[in-house]
Amino acid sequence: MKMIRFLVIVGVLGSLSACMSYYQVTDTVNGTRYYTKSVKEFKSGAVAFTDAATGSRVTLQKHTVTKLERKEYADSVR
Repeated sequence: MKMIRFLVIVGVLGSLSACMSYYQVTDTVNGTRYYTKSVKEFKSGAVAFTDAATGSRVTLQKHTVTKLERKEYADSVR
């Protein structure tokens, strides 16, 4: 029973990590690039997210958002 429970937990955690999204958000005013795992978009067109490098909450009005592969994200955040 414990083995089945363990396998279910490992399977659920594995599927959750496979569904993780990674983004590069670029400030089009000054070219600064930020990396994050989630982006909230507002009706006004602005986006808000937490910068992976600093942990700071960032809000940008003029931006581009690019979805990244996990490896690209990991290489960029280092």
